[in-house]
Amino acid sequence: FVFVGDHGVSGDARAVYGEPWTSERLTDEHVPLLFLAPGRNLTQKRSEVVSQIDVLPTVAGMIQQPYVNTTLGRDLLDPAKKNNFAFITNTAGKIGMVTDEFYFIKNLNFKDEQLVPVVYNGKSYTSAQRDSIQQRLSAFTSAFFETARYMLMNNQKD
Repeated sequence: FVFVGDHGVSGDARAVYGEPWTSERLTDEHVPLLFLAPGRNLTQKRSEVVSQIDVLPTVAGMIQQPYVNTTLGRDLLDPAKKNNFAFITNTAGKIGMVTDEFYFIKNLNFKDEQLVPVVYNGKSYTSAQRDSIQQRLSAFTSAFFETARYMLMNNQKD
């Protein structure tokens, strides 16, 4: 069984999460995900950033069902999985990428990008490091967006 919400709840999350969860409305995107598999011990509480598109590959991995992945999702239980992220789009003409540390926001209508820390884990970054992170996330966000758009129009059903 898979239990997943389709959206989060907007509101003040500062009692539980950092300020960007409220100011950038990340609570809208924060949804529970629960896998229940009788006879399998999957008891884990995980906090890394993932996406709803990861559900299908994860279920296929859990039941050891071979398949051709023609999606952008990942098997969340794959020990080789790294670089946690979730792509976000909204009605304000913005796209973004959330990682375990940052929320990168890119405006599609005019040149405006923001890099917002989503956790305060004691790490500090130099200006050059932040610029490098922002450039990497900008390229990744654009590539993900363009790939998703291409797949929407060209992904072949087998």
